[in-house]
Amino acid sequence: MAPFIGRDVSAPQLSPRIGDDVVEIGLLLPANRAEALLALSRRRHQTVGQILRGLIDQAITTCDA
Repeated sequence: MAPFIGRDVSAPQLSPRIGDDVVEIGLLLPANRAEALLALSRRRHQTVGQILRGLIDQAITTCDA
């Protein structure tokens, strides 16, 4: 996959804070994984954000145990 011109995609970058407790992050995925995530979203009747937040929460909780 070619990098975006004018952007350093090698370093993680956070967008400016949206609110006191929320930041926006970008995610680069292979097209087939993005399509699979969208299909999962439709099957579960959840947004992609809800699915990703659940997976992140589960990973953090598992690491803390």
